Amino acid sequence: LGQRDAKDNGGIPSSTEELIAVDAEHNISFLPLIGMNKISADDKESLDVDRTIIGHNDEILDLRILPTPIARDSNNESIDTNQDESVACRPQKIAVATNSAQVRLFEVGSYSCEVLDGHTDTVLALDVSPCGRYLATCGKDKTMRLWHLGTNQCVAVATGHTEAIGATSLSRKVVRYEVGGKAAKNGGGAFIVTASKDRTMKRWSFPGSIELNKHAETELASGKEPLALSVIGSARAHEKDINIVSIAPNDSLIATGSQDKTVKLWRSKDLTLQVTLKGHKRGVWDCQFSPYDRVLASSSGDRTVKLWSLGDYSCVRTFQGHAASALRVRFLSGGLQLLSSGADGLVKLWTIRTNECETTIDGHTDKVWALDLAQDGKTLVSGGADSRIVVWQDSTKEEEDAKRDAEEQNILMEQQLSNHLRHKEYKQALEIALELDKPRQALKVFTALVENDVTNGNDGLTSLQSHAKAWPINRTAQVLRYCRDWNTRARNSHIALLIIKAIVSSIPVHKLASADGIPEILAGITPYAERHFERIDKLYASSYLIDFTLLSMGSLSINHDEDFRAWEAKTKLILPQKSTDSKLNLTGTAVSGGKSQIASTNDTDDEVLTIGESDTSSTGSDIESDSDSESGDEADSSSSS
Repeated sequence: LGQRDAKDNGGIPSSTEELIAVDAEHNISFLPLIGMNKISADDKESLDVDRTIIGHNDEILDLRILPTPIARDSNNESIDTNQDESVACRPQKIAVATNSAQVRLFEVGSYSCEVLDGHTDTVLALDVSPCGRYLATCGKDKTMRLWHLGTNQCVAVATGHTEAIGATSLSRKVVRYEVGGKAAKNGGGAFIVTASKDRTMKRWSFPGSIELNKHAETELASGKEPLALSVIGSARAHEKDINIVSIAPNDSLIATGSQDKTVKLWRSKDLTLQVTLKGHKRGVWDCQFSPYDRVLASSSGDRTVKLWSLGDYSCVRTFQGHAASALRVRFLSGGLQLLSSGADGLVKLWTIRTNECETTIDGHTDKVWALDLAQDGKTLVSGGADSRIVVWQDSTKEEEDAKRDAEEQNILMEQQLSNHLRHKEYKQALEIALELDKPRQALKVFTALVENDVTNGNDGLTSLQSHAKAWPINRTAQVLRYCRDWNTRARNSHIALLIIKAIVSSIPVHKLASADGIPEILAGITPYAERHFERIDKLYASSYLIDFTLLSMGSLSINHDEDFRAWEAKTKLILPQKSTDSKLNLTGTAVSGGKSQIASTNDTDDEVLTIGESDTSSTGSDIESDSDSESGDEADSSSSS
């Protein structure tokens, strides 16, 4: 027993005694003991559960988001839920099958839970009506139960299958739920379809909302049993276990998927087979009709999701990307996109037009058996074998707005950066470049800062040191990362090493060594710095060749014209010969094979001698040689060179 503080209608604090019970499903239930002191020992009174705390969710087998109930007035006409506060303010709930005989209803946000007890064995599948007032559940106890969500009571039971029922679905047209009486029994109203491991599919009549509401409010309170649903039609659907059954938005077709690798389409009126869709290489786990187009999506154990046309029954798209079996599939964004979940623990978003995976959502560590979308398409709920229920919100609009705002802010700051650079306000420009995380702009600012200091007669290091001392350690690490990238190119190595010198000379070594990531960054800078130093040393050594060449060439300055004229006055120019008969010996004084000439040795005359010419004309050779003589006659004339 426990005691809980509460307030009565007048706001006066009061205490309420409660009975706290723990069951085998790890649930803690709170049962108020109001008025129990007035009951005698002979009376029997049942206790109502106030609230339940779920201690553990087993493997999530299936779930559905309960839509907002469509309220109706006394004339059976729908009421706008936006104006009906009692309906619009109801919290959104999720019905979950958790590998147990209980069905749990969680409130989104608070996750307070209500439990539906009725099945005697594990619940395998469930479905909710489009009006949000009824829930169908089925399981290993070979029954299908219909629950009234207004009172959380079981109002009808369907029995007839010989094995466990693994799939169920409610008709999708809202107006048919109001049909009752003889028309409903003849199949004119809403209906429920179940598929079992006995490989049969059955269609059950729906009694009508008026009869079910009356039964839930009056007859069940008096102790009567739930209504028994009657079978309208039955058919042997597949040769292996049936995994899924789905009803078209207009209630005209029923689709079933089985372990026999096929998807079959049936006419809902008489359960006659219309077509068999073949193409999957393994069992089909899910199939869903598009609420907007005449297409059907199916997911299979062959890791693919296929899109089938209901016009010619051909496969128009195949989506590949899951690393394991694709277990569930849903349509999104007005039928333009698909959501699929797989045994790899991933949920993937596909664009049908491009046949590409837009994003992958990782929120589970095991198979994702359950997947459902809210009516507005902005909320996605997934559940898996890891016992987790994950609620996802569509943040596309928020991300686009944030991206647009970031782009506008980026353009504004880039304009401010350009203005600061134009006015040589380097400090403000550097802060903007580092804040925007733009290495290229930061390099321009650093280069302009150093060039400005050099122009003013400074070495450029002092200004860099003043900036480095004012940086926090994370900003210092950011600049060092930039320098590591800049240092890989020779043309940026000078400014990068100058910044590094300013940092290491202005910040204590122990502070840099203790900072996260800075030692690794400096270790990456060292190899390129050594390479640049080697290159500069080689260039400096090679520069001595220029000095040696200039020294060997002598002075080429135009200011030494007088020395050149003196040298020219003392030097006789030698022009090339006009004609020659054989080789010339320029190293000796004798010339053979050419015309003789007499060279004057008068230094006072500026004569120009031409090799092969003389002052006197001669018509023949005056040189005679005697082969028997040792010395021979010398030439009549000799030339000097």
